Amino acid sequence: MGSTSLKQINKKRVLHYIKKNGGYSRSDIAKGLLISKPTVSNIVDELLEEGLVREKESERASSAGGRKPYQIYFNQDAFYIVGIDIGGTSIEIAVMNLIGFITDKTSFDTQRYVEHNLVNKIATTVTELLEKNRIDVEKVYGVGVGVPGITDVEKGIVIDAPSIGWKNTPLKEQLESLLPYPVYIDNDVNVAALGEQWKGTGNTNKNFLMITLGTGIGCGLIINGELYRGSSYAAGEIGYMITDKVAAEEKYDYAFHGYGFLDSHVGGPSITRRMLRHLQENNRDKKDLSAKKIFLMASEGDEAAIKIVNESVSHLAYALVNVISIVNPGLIILGGGISKSMNSYLTSLETTIEKHLPVKTDIVITNVEDVSLIGAGYLLLREHESILKV
Repeated sequence: MGSTSLKQINKKRVLHYIKKNGGYSRSDIAKGLLISKPTVSNIVDELLEEGLVREKESERASSAGGRKPYQIYFNQDAFYIVGIDIGGTSIEIAVMNLIGFITDKTSFDTQRYVEHNLVNKIATTVTELLEKNRIDVEKVYGVGVGVPGITDVEKGIVIDAPSIGWKNTPLKEQLESLLPYPVYIDNDVNVAALGEQWKGTGNTNKNFLMITLGTGIGCGLIINGELYRGSSYAAGEIGYMITDKVAAEEKYDYAFHGYGFLDSHVGGPSITRRMLRHLQENNRDKKDLSAKKIFLMASEGDEAAIKIVNESVSHLAYALVNVISIVNPGLIILGGGISKSMNSYLTSLETTIEKHLPVKTDIVITNVEDVSLIGAGYLLLREHESILKV
């Protein structure tokens, strides 16, 4: 190993040690990493010059007496990250610092721009958000993007995203031609799983599933602490799972062309469509209807809403039975817009699972706000080669 490589390795070790142990002195860092104090001191000087760490004089003298030592802290605002969550209904874009604290975010309707330069709209919105927050180009570390479909993360290509009509779309190349930053893309549910691993309940569990309930249904798999993407980046595409053989053999409505059976029975548009059909058949008012409102109607005792919601929850429960029997996760985390309405149905899910499986699996709803945006930021930190790579 060359001296330059060893120096870079030591520099990265020192930076990440400081990030994990803020407030230590140069001597403490040298002892903790078993690196000579002069080497640590030179590295800290470099990191100070690059703005990645900050130094502050301690309020107390060292135990040996003499001058007060200087404490070293990670500069979490040295750079900013842009996280993008592309959904079938809306697209959210956020600016966050290096520890995932979101300073500002914005959003716009997806379908309005699907046929009108959607990628250009995303890039323009990123630029406007950074300008609004007065963040210079050189302060932006890069961009992480979650996409609602199968995504080749190595080539940066969206293989298939039915809700936005993308097939073999070179999204990374397109965005990097419009933005002066490195861009990394992945499936949106994988990105949400990374958000849970970084900031949520998944932080303490090496084997968990992140299941998002939104326009479609997806599953991100963290196995032995690593994100599992499958042989062709399609692991966790449970939207195609069959949870009723008889119903699958009959004709059913698709929320979007290319969506699967589970998407079409649990996803928000499918719930809304079935409720609209019932209201139309019974000459009832059908204005401003959404999956969230239908769950609310069910909680208020509307019989049709109760039937439609229970049917969707039943499909979800059998999907979980099938997934758990294959992966045996320690924890399942529910996310996505519909998950916010699922508190009253967790017991029903657990009862069905316990009825059919001999192992217990905890199910919780994510408590991380903006988990997909934060996960997009974490994707960048994991994939981009630099001293900050986690």
